Amino acid sequence: MKIENLIKDKIVANIKIGTNKKNGTPEKLPYFNVEEDKTTSADMVKIFKELYPSKPTRLKIKFTSERPFSYRFKRYVKDKNNNNKVICIGNGKKAITVGKDSKGNNTTVEKVCNEDCEYLLDGKCKLRGSLKFVLDGIEAGGVWKLNTSGENSLSNIASEIIQSRKKNISIVDVPFELILNEQSSLAHGIYYTIDLKRMDNKPHLVNIDSNNELKEEQENKNIEETDKTIKKENIDKTIKNENINKTIKNDNTDKDINKNNDECISNIKNNDTKAKSEVNLNNVCMVKSFMPTILNGKNFDKIICSDINGQDVEYILHPKADKKIISLGVGTVIDIKETRLEMNKNIICKYDVKQIQNPDGSMSDYIEEKLKKAV
Repeated sequence: MKIENLIKDKIVANIKIGTNKKNGTPEKLPYFNVEEDKTTSADMVKIFKELYPSKPTRLKIKFTSERPFSYRFKRYVKDKNNNNKVICIGNGKKAITVGKDSKGNNTTVEKVCNEDCEYLLDGKCKLRGSLKFVLDGIEAGGVWKLNTSGENSLSNIASEIIQSRKKNISIVDVPFELILNEQSSLAHGIYYTIDLKRMDNKPHLVNIDSNNELKEEQENKNIEETDKTIKKENIDKTIKNENINKTIKNDNTDKDINKNNDECISNIKNNDTKAKSEVNLNNVCMVKSFMPTILNGKNFDKIICSDINGQDVEYILHPKADKKIISLGVGTVIDIKETRLEMNKNIICKYDVKQIQNPDGSMSDYIEEKLKKAV
């Protein structure tokens, strides 16, 4: 055994992104937290708060080792005092757990550790990572430790470290920053992910062969010509679909909606041609109706839209998305800029309002209130 394998960093304190309430239930926090525990003394809590008196979401750190990040599959159970106790530790191939010997006494047992493990499938076993580092501004005679089991956090930390390793660049004693980001999803609501960013990497120019520049320029021209051809084909298809829709007998409401939809799309194409801007007509649609819906016990706004082909499409408005579409009402024409798929639902995250329906049924271009005042 190499002597360096016997050397272990002294852990002086734990940094967390959560805490335990008075009743013992865990609570997530939107900032990095240091509190007294078996490893962290009151002095370490005090000195951390002197360096970061507010609730920090960014920490300036450095590594003392080229391999500061370790991870294991771990399963916990509650002991007699209702404390979490590790009962199984694995590396993805083999695991050490607690079993019974021939006399019924507890003993360590080696078992297979893979993705088919029943505890992993049930969510009782998780991949947990541990990051060790020193904080800039504090000399504590050891390292601080941050534990996490979030998939995104594990990926972010490992990716940043491996990126330097692939380039054969040392990560020891160079500035890094730990960042706590707020995220949201329909399935999990508000949650937080940890990101790691190397601070001494600055963008710089690189030499590009002139022939490659000419080749790239020609390729870009070819792409532009192809885009123009595709756009013309899409417009031709849209006009053809408009003619087909005019011959189909629908009820009065659908006729009005399709007519306004065709009119607004035609206006958008004309305006975009004048402005020489690119608009993907496949993302343009008209609002037909709104409908409240419940997902995972939470209320959301469902929007029924009619696309350029007259087909109805259902969307869920993201809780952080702009809500002006609701106040503008039925008949509003929007250009959807960003969507995501969650729980088999199309989620609108970002959109632009193109046109609104007037009380007399006609359409007009939408102008923001602040622009109206400027005009």
